[in-house]
Amino acid sequence: MRGRNWLVRRVERELGPQLGQLRYVAFSRRIYWNVLAPCLLIGFAFGAIAEFVSPIRSTREAGHFNDPAFFVITSLLTGLVLWAMTFLGSFRKLLVLDGGIVAKYSQKHTRLVILWAEIVPGTLKAVTTADGTDPERRLVARRKVSLGAGGSYAVVFQARDTFWIFASNQDPAPLVTAIHGAMNDAGTPGAAQAAAGALPAVVLTGRMTLD
Repeated sequence: MRGRNWLVRRVERELGPQLGQLRYVAFSRRIYWNVLAPCLLIGFAFGAIAEFVSPIRSTREAGHFNDPAFFVITSLLTGLVLWAMTFLGSFRKLLVLDGGIVAKYSQKHTRLVILWAEIVPGTLKAVTTADGTDPERRLVARRKVSLGAGGSYAVVFQARDTFWIFASNQDPAPLVTAIHGAMNDAGTPGAAQAAAGALPAVVLTGRMTLD
């Protein structure tokens, strides 16, 4: 199965007795290219400061740009390291198992497990926008939590008095189908109602109130 890496397999082993087998892995990815230039500028700013306060290798005096190549390389690397830190929120997955959904599973203390019985029937929906922007920004609710990194599509459902949103650039149909199939096979009350109206994706032209 695509996306079934060692971390996913670990979750399967730990939650298998409770939730059963893995059915589907949904991906969400967003690379923050717009912050690359600011991170590089910050890297050069740090590099410039270091030139005035850090001694060069052969003396105890500050470098004062005596080695331009070293200054450029270290500044670039500093900026790239800062930009790479944004990757922590750039890649997300949503796991569909026999018994429910699992998200934020990289650490046990952040792991989120939502059982099928907790999902309010009829709130499962796929949405998108005509201009390709992130539909999550147009969804309005008193309580909503993002599970994805962003994208032009989103799957949303209500559980525990909260609307959970998984935005991605993937076609939402396989995710919705996997959720519906698992709920139906588990005999979840309201499974048919949960699937009704979930597809095709609703095209948002303005703000949509979920409550």
